[in-house]
Amino acid sequence: MSPARPFALRLFVPSGMPDGMRIVEKTNWSGIGFVVPRSQLKEFTQRPDAGRPGVYVLAGPDPEGGADRVYIGEADPLGRRLEQHQAREFWTTAYAFTSKDGYLNKAHAQHLEARLIRLAQEAKRCRLENAVQGRTITLAEMDRAEADGFLEELLLCCPVLGFRAFEQPTGKSAASSLRLFLLKGPEASGQGFESPGGFTVLRGARGRTDFVDSTPAGWVAARAQLVSQGVFLEESAGLVLAQDYEFSSPSQAAVMLLARSANGRTEWRDASGVTLKEHQERAAQAASVEVEE
Repeated sequence: MSPARPFALRLFVPSGMPDGMRIVEKTNWSGIGFVVPRSQLKEFTQRPDAGRPGVYVLAGPDPEGGADRVYIGEADPLGRRLEQHQAREFWTTAYAFTSKDGYLNKAHAQHLEARLIRLAQEAKRCRLENAVQGRTITLAEMDRAEADGFLEELLLCCPVLGFRAFEQPTGKSAASSLRLFLLKGPEASGQGFESPGGFTVLRGARGRTDFVDSTPAGWVAARAQLVSQGVFLEESAGLVLAQDYEFSSPSQAAVMLLARSANGRTEWRDASGVTLKEHQERAAQAASVEVEE
């Protein structure tokens, strides 16, 4: 894998309102993205960009708790399709992507849709609302290369915009230089490390099956969703994490394994028994000393 390279994004808010639609451009990319709050959809559909083909993602909170609900689609034109999705009540934000120079066509968009659906299925970070799982499109070699290049740039933009449904966590082999933390409890155990989006627990971690009665219902619903998505597999001895998985925080990771309310900063410990909290405090103290010097 090639090393990550720095890049720059430009955000423009045409309405001047901080919570309004944002236009996203990236250096050396012919694409353009839009983060569209549902209440600002008309602002997007009136733009010339909305008349082009592209791919879009609808996202909103899951009322049952856990990860966001997500719908992935393609359209030509984008604006008309998004207007039709007003009938879908769950979404609060649309992420739309097209090209500035008009080279992206309907076939490209269909290829992107299928690839994004597959990535979301593999990452299992969201509750995917798609009933149809994308079309398999046969593209000429050059067209496929162009579409895949567009996809690579799109995927770099999404986490910066706060949308992480397509991300695969860094596994143990790629994180060998990171400090591993351990967790143990009744019928529960696991290894993990701090990661950019929260805390990643490594495949094979074991979770207790039954939550204690005092656990908030939201946590119970969140894990039930992870079980339904196949992130946790049900076995006779309890639950097993089927893949490396990034939770939003050390506490969420601890709760999902221990099946009770938990402070992840004190539950996760290194091989010497030092808590994650102590490591974080030492790092903050060291940074403070460096600034003073």
